[in-house]
Amino acid sequence: MGIEHPLVDGTGDGYVVSETVGRLVALTPMRADLVVQASAAGLRVVFLTPETSRLTEPFRQVLDAADGRWVVRSGNGALRDGSTGTSLLGLADAFRAPGTTDAVDPRYLEVPRPEQVQFVVSASIRHRPDAGTRLGRAWETFAALGPGTTPSGWGSHEPVEADWDKDTLTAAARARMPQDARLVVVGDERAPLAGSLTARRTEHGVEEVVSGLVGVGVPGSDAVQRAHDAATVLLGDLCRTALPLVAMVFARVGSADLTVRPTLEQDPEPVAMLLGAPAVKGLGLDVDEMRDRFGAERVGRPRVPSLVLRFRDGPSRPDATGWERLRPVVDHLGRDALERLTGRDLGAGRTPQEEQHRAP
Repeated sequence: MGIEHPLVDGTGDGYVVSETVGRLVALTPMRADLVVQASAAGLRVVFLTPETSRLTEPFRQVLDAADGRWVVRSGNGALRDGSTGTSLLGLADAFRAPGTTDAVDPRYLEVPRPEQVQFVVSASIRHRPDAGTRLGRAWETFAALGPGTTPSGWGSHEPVEADWDKDTLTAAARARMPQDARLVVVGDERAPLAGSLTARRTEHGVEEVVSGLVGVGVPGSDAVQRAHDAATVLLGDLCRTALPLVAMVFARVGSADLTVRPTLEQDPEPVAMLLGAPAVKGLGLDVDEMRDRFGAERVGRPRVPSLVLRFRDGPSRPDATGWERLRPVVDHLGRDALERLTGRDLGAGRTPQEEQHRAP
């Protein structure tokens, strides 16, 4: 069983294969259409590339959401999972449940020199379903962590079609309702940024979900320290014009252009978290207790407070990692509840050995 599509180069049991030799694999209209058609047919997609290829962050997000796979073929014909490094005998193995004895291709472990400190950002914002709603403010907040002040553009695919403008972006999302609207958001070479904005109808109104990467500077630079200093302030600012549910900032090192390489990525380390007023109420949090136990800062409106927590003071802290500060918060709030809220694996079970790859 398969589908008719110009980008399909092969089929397998429950999947189709699309091969490209391009250096950059982006979320083009054709690739997005392939993922949509395959999902509608109950199929998953394998994107097969050489090891010189990189994925854009918007494409990676769509591939992950569709439970697709990135398979890399080296010069000698060996196959590996581009995301996990697992050696594969064939393309069908990409969908096999991983095992503890699976071999990892040594090329996956050849981590390139860090070029950029990347902040991994995410937020969920609630809006009223009325004409005054404007989307995109959260991305402007995250853009300010880096050298920019706003994203440079947005669109349905890559390359994006429009310059950054919250009004036109909001109008495009509104036109797609009641269907979900997933849009690409990007920066530029001077202020790298890459990710997505999804708007969906909920019982509470309209939910805006943003997720992606912001380049904040070269490892060891003053710009990286400034980004760490600004994280909690900017998260607090989200509460002034919107009703955030949750927002998180993590740090890691990676490529300057924010693309995903088929090599081992550094595990992101938590920098800061915002628990918006709905989360504070829903989790039954005592604001004063959170301040006294975890140093949480009260932000937002006096009658409906939000909380900001800092987990990392800067690029280098000898006394504790961000995970060591986050773990007691997770234990206090409940790992399952907090992971459902944030949509992230918060690593409450990490060991010191697992934390040895610390962000810069």
